[in-house]
Amino acid sequence: MPLLLDVDGLAAFHPTKPLFDDLSFTVSDGECVGVVGINGSGKSTLLRILAELERPQRGEVRRRRDLRMSAMWQRPEHAGRTVGQIVGDDWRARAALDRLGLAGLDGRLVDDLSGGQARRVALAAALVDDTADLLILDEPTNHLDIDGIDFVRVTLAEHRGGVVLVTHDRHLLESVATRVVGLSQSGCHVTEGAYSEHLDAIAAAADRADRAEATRRILARKELEWLRRGARARRRKPKARLAVAHKTLAEPDRNDDRSAPLALEEFRSSRLGKRVIDLVGVSGAHDDGVPLFEGVDLLLDPRARIGVIGPNGAGKTTFLDVLASRRAPLSGEVERGATVQVGYFDQSGSSLDPQWTVEDVVAGLGNSLEHRQIALLERFWFEPATHRAPIATLSGGEQRRLQLLALLAAEPNVLLLDEPTNDLDLDTLRALEAWLDDFDGALVAVTHDRTFLERVVEHVIAIRDGSLEVLGAGDAVWERARGSSRSGGSRANAGRVSSTEPTSGPKRRSPSTLRHALAKVEHELTEAQQQRDGLAVELAGAADHQTLADLGRALAEAEAAVAAAEERWLEVAEEAEGIVAEGEG
Repeated sequence: MPLLLDVDGLAAFHPTKPLFDDLSFTVSDGECVGVVGINGSGKSTLLRILAELERPQRGEVRRRRDLRMSAMWQRPEHAGRTVGQIVGDDWRARAALDRLGLAGLDGRLVDDLSGGQARRVALAAALVDDTADLLILDEPTNHLDIDGIDFVRVTLAEHRGGVVLVTHDRHLLESVATRVVGLSQSGCHVTEGAYSEHLDAIAAAADRADRAEATRRILARKELEWLRRGARARRRKPKARLAVAHKTLAEPDRNDDRSAPLALEEFRSSRLGKRVIDLVGVSGAHDDGVPLFEGVDLLLDPRARIGVIGPNGAGKTTFLDVLASRRAPLSGEVERGATVQVGYFDQSGSSLDPQWTVEDVVAGLGNSLEHRQIALLERFWFEPATHRAPIATLSGGEQRRLQLLALLAAEPNVLLLDEPTNDLDLDTLRALEAWLDDFDGALVAVTHDRTFLERVVEHVIAIRDGSLEVLGAGDAVWERARGSSRSGGSRANAGRVSSTEPTSGPKRRSPSTLRHALAKVEHELTEAQQQRDGLAVELAGAADHQTLADLGRALAEAEAAVAAAEERWLEVAEEAEGIVAEGEG
């Protein structure tokens, strides 16, 4: 394959810290290089160096003499131009605009569009540029719906030139990446193959590391096992499935740069009663009063795990606003339980004033950070130099992480998450997904991140054409959503949605619920075994006849408790085994 780029010994530094060093890799026609790393590791800087917009501190990039590049950036600059002027007006341009939710905007100035729309315009322009030998894309799936993400995936897979992209979309990486570049201060890791091969390499390196690093291995290994059992292409012998189900429902991970895992375990939720949020005949609209959805009934239960998908502009954020009582419904009633404490993780970060500092958010305006707050910021990966920095100067990922800290500090018991994966790096995403497994409250998340949907939520609903459609759960949801988005879908379930009842057939639990259930029964089993073993030791040392009789009865009861706990464990593990078998079938 013709070589496009040869990156040799590249290094880049910020004034206060190194970004990456001694980075080498190549890009040829037909190859797609995925770039991953924590926020601030230099991913966007690397792309700008490849695009000749910045110079490295050390090393060089050798480019093919006639190389033509097309790029999409997180903050595109197309001021004063219309959408049509930027993207073009041929059939490919019109198709791209349609698939990316921009149909009919050809004549609009990009200055008048939202930030998400402007990014989609830049993405469309890059994807339809048939003169480009190399595509450079910075977080291309942010702000895209399912149809848009699928369009990006197909376009990149068919692109005959090379691609270098930064993305947190793990399914996209697994589908199109032929090489993955991991950036970290401790060393750059270049692995051949898709994202799962990269995770495999991280897990192997973690196995060779010191045991003191064990607490940092959880998420990459856990995610690797999830990918393996979730991908239909990876099959296992039936006899291994039960062991896989047990192992993959509670596995550890690793992080290369950060001194400790993200401190999500610091936070708890307040007590939540049986009544959460009920929507009765609710209709919602933007400020223009045109209904986006109508006649919605929803009964949210205390352990709800609901994902919301739908085309851009369908009303997903409006739906969350109604649930959060940020927006009054056009009609119908929203009834909330007395114990409900809502935490709203919105896209815009509206709870954070750009002029505030990190210290203002954590300690309160006019207050200084206490020692425990400084320690918490450190465990949320905020260096001391950022504590008094205005929020406006933080990276997008840092702002989202600070928003998450402020949200969870209030101990909500109902979480409403609007595109929670946007701008978060993979380490933060894994930590959030793992924490949500054990979150003792209700969750409603608007997201088109396929991995997040499959790992976290139990029921998925789609908002489209003014109604809610129940899609179910699991891997099949994605295919069903894609199919119904093109055909218009069925509205058979559009009227009433209950998070406590399945749409058809017997009730099934999601992988996240099973992980929680398995962890709980393992704890019960351990306690029962410890009690039994303690009684056995007492019995061995007893001499008094009455004591022997009492201990004998107690030991028999303990043995029965152990047997019952083991039986419950087998039931949950076999249920997990069924999900594994379906994923491999």
